[in-house]
Amino acid sequence: MPLVVLRAGTLAETDTFWQVRTGLLTMEHRSLPRVDPFSWTAHGEPWTLNSWGYNVVVGAAYQLAGLPGVALVCGGIVLATAAVVLVSARRLGSSPLMAAAVLLLTSPVLVPWLSARPQLVDYVAVMVLLLLLVNVVDGRRPWVAVLAVGLVMALWVNLHAAALLGVAIAGLTALLLLTRRTTRGAGRRCLAATAAAAGGALANPYGIGLFTQTASVKDASSDVVVEWQHLDPTSPAQLVMLLIGIAGLVVAVRRRDAVFTSALMVTTLGSLLAIRILPVLVLAAVPVVAAALTGLTSDGRSRRVYRVVVAVSAAVLVSLVALSVPSLGHVGRPDTELYPAAVVTQIPDRCHVFNSYLVGGFVLLERPDVLVSIDSRNDFYGTQRVLAAERLIRGEGDVTAGLAGAGCVLVPPSSGLAQRLTADPTWRLRASEPGGALFVRA
Repeated sequence: MPLVVLRAGTLAETDTFWQVRTGLLTMEHRSLPRVDPFSWTAHGEPWTLNSWGYNVVVGAAYQLAGLPGVALVCGGIVLATAAVVLVSARRLGSSPLMAAAVLLLTSPVLVPWLSARPQLVDYVAVMVLLLLLVNVVDGRRPWVAVLAVGLVMALWVNLHAAALLGVAIAGLTALLLLTRRTTRGAGRRCLAATAAAAGGALANPYGIGLFTQTASVKDASSDVVVEWQHLDPTSPAQLVMLLIGIAGLVVAVRRRDAVFTSALMVTTLGSLLAIRILPVLVLAAVPVVAAALTGLTSDGRSRRVYRVVVAVSAAVLVSLVALSVPSLGHVGRPDTELYPAAVVTQIPDRCHVFNSYLVGGFVLLERPDVLVSIDSRNDFYGTQRVLAAERLIRGEGDVTAGLAGAGCVLVPPSSGLAQRLTADPTWRLRASEPGGALFVRA
């Protein structure tokens, strides 16, 4: 709960804002937008959504309670993820206290990944899928579990298109089980679960186009979005998350747990290719590590280790509580250092705004009457447009040509473009704050 409050206190993810606006638009028209309605640089071009269901959920929350409602709904998804992780740890034989301790000890590296965005759905969906696959393998009403896998995948893919991750986990689980004679019966059941997962994944508005959509998002994001880049071994946080995952994988292999071995193998490989998979890797590792530590601390000689783990996790809990208390006063507030709320209100009506990548989504939520030049839908705009906009914001190239069609400019005050426009008599500075300076054509 303190971790949820800490993350809900400030909205810092630029995707959140345009996703809320898209959800509102979807509910208003009762259909998915097929072309871009938000920009003046790509207006009317085909647009494929990869999280339409999530957009509707946060849009409905916004209608009910504004941005605080959005923050609280996303916090609820985080709580649900924690609950399923703890249930999984119990199924694997962990003691309640050890499961709580491991979850608390890993929470500091998870904090940056728990912002209000559709990736939260992936976290809870993967853990629910693992529980269902455990039932399939153990033979606990397996065909009910197989049906549930298909239903969970259908829900997941319509909330966020990353559901193909679940198909890979189910398929590898079936493959591992089929390689051993004693587990082939469970392997055949997992093959059925894989088929159900694939069928559920195809139950989306774009059908088989999900595969090309996923590939295009990866291609368009790898050069401009940090979380789509390969793992950086020089990053302490990334390295710690990877080591937690590898520790869980080693334990799962030793336990001959096909489900968690598959999940940790898939997410380890995925994390090496794109670091956005790292939090899924850590969450899948927590139940396995907690169960292993429970076994290690079962005898008297290991009670000292047990007490140390509990004491450190208690210290982490106290620290999270202390850090989260101030957030209670501003739940759902956009990060004031990134999003210039007062400046955005000064944008002239129906102006075509040239803006930075980060602020675009905030502008189109707060000022739906204006069109932006770009926002964080990098898979829609493409790498070339995103990089061209960044060069212009640095003040490089032909500024006059780059701003053709724009009546307003909203960029960081320290940017090269802001410096050039300050000295340009054809532009006037209307308002400025740390998050952005607004220039209007004279």
